[in-house]
Amino acid sequence: MSVTRLARIAEVMRGLAAAREGQRHERLDRRTLEALQRERLTELVRHAVARSPLYADLLRGIDLSRTVDPRDLPIVDKQTLMARFDDWVTDRRLRLADLDAHLAKARGDELYLGDYRVMATSGTTGRRGIFVYSRADWAPALGGFLRASQTAGARPRLPRYRIGHVAATSPLHMTARFGMSADVGLHRVLRLDARSPLRELADALAAFRPDLIGAYPSVLALLADEQIAGRLDVAPSSIIVSSEVCTPEMARRIRAAWGVTPFDVYASTESGVVGIDCEQHQGRHVFEDLVLLENVDERGEPVPDGQPGARVLITNLFNGTQPLIRYELSDIVVLDGRPCACGRGTRRIVAIEGRSDDILMLPGRDGRDVAVHPLAIRSPFAGLSDVRQYQLVHDDALRVRVVPSEGADPAQVAARVHATLGGKLAELGVAVPKIEVETVATLTRDRGPAGKLKLIESKRARSAA
Repeated sequence: MSVTRLARIAEVMRGLAAAREGQRHERLDRRTLEALQRERLTELVRHAVARSPLYADLLRGIDLSRTVDPRDLPIVDKQTLMARFDDWVTDRRLRLADLDAHLAKARGDELYLGDYRVMATSGTTGRRGIFVYSRADWAPALGGFLRASQTAGARPRLPRYRIGHVAATSPLHMTARFGMSADVGLHRVLRLDARSPLRELADALAAFRPDLIGAYPSVLALLADEQIAGRLDVAPSSIIVSSEVCTPEMARRIRAAWGVTPFDVYASTESGVVGIDCEQHQGRHVFEDLVLLENVDERGEPVPDGQPGARVLITNLFNGTQPLIRYELSDIVVLDGRPCACGRGTRRIVAIEGRSDDILMLPGRDGRDVAVHPLAIRSPFAGLSDVRQYQLVHDDALRVRVVPSEGADPAQVAARVHATLGGKLAELGVAVPKIEVETVATLTRDRGPAGKLKLIESKRARSAA
């Protein structure tokens, strides 16, 4: 069942109301905000135990007569939840096989059983996940999306704000679904597939002349090069990046092209929009009224603010259809709870690593494996001015595909990449494996519905998983 225009308008109105409520929550003092989180967590846990057979098993013995402490609850992962999907969801009509069949036929903003939006994700492990939002769940989710958009400047006005969006267009992906759901004419919107050729993207944006561009940072960095080279002429007043790591080098190219610092959105299909940075650009403010975010070490113990954790535990505080409580994401983040000059009382994510890239396990010179974090790879590449894009895949060798900057000599670029990567790995104690560098004109994006670009991928890690 497709959503009628009238129903979509009603949903957007509910989403705007949720956005306004969320904006008020951002200004709460720390104690009041944490009390709101505990209240919503306790309601969610009680609902999950009553309606989800899986959570009734997982949370057996939890005292529900008092406010729930998240540290008393078990950590869950995608594999555990998907293995018992039919017992996980709280509507007994929802069955994984039926939802898979629905997704196979989805072409737009279609609802399953007239109530549910269904989306899919694979994530960094390659394990597929199916995530479901009822229309009641969708209002706060859409509110988070609209709240982030408004933070970046996209508010209704006349003449209408022009938004150029370059990312996923498949309804299987949450980013595209938000766009479809919110499209009621408040803004003029141009949606482009991130997998389209760069020249097509640049020409379409030039004709549209957006006030705001929202895109994957890997695409925006290439469009920034086009702007700097004079092959693109647009003047957005605001830019949003999402879904991939925006490296410092990418952000520098974007600022050089348009003179604006990009707003960086942190989001996931499991939770919706988690946060966005404010006009201060000192970290992404977490929407703590919508999610509970825990930064923990390898043992699941809390990590102090200012220090990187080993993983993130996220609790979606509004999805009653598919309760997600202390769900493990492999992201490595640094949190900061100090006040921000903007006046918001929420904690900030001041660093994100491993958002979509793999940690490489390489043999060390001492015979033990060395864990090479994506940051250790990205840092030396950021210093190579003649490298426009790169992608590293680890299988039986380290295979690097490189897009040289305009005018650079491909052979020299390949030699420089080989030497830089080999030197960095040796510095980390790695017994440097075979490195193959290939210069290419473009990099192939993921063929899935998201069309993302994974910079660092371990096919060995995926095979082992």
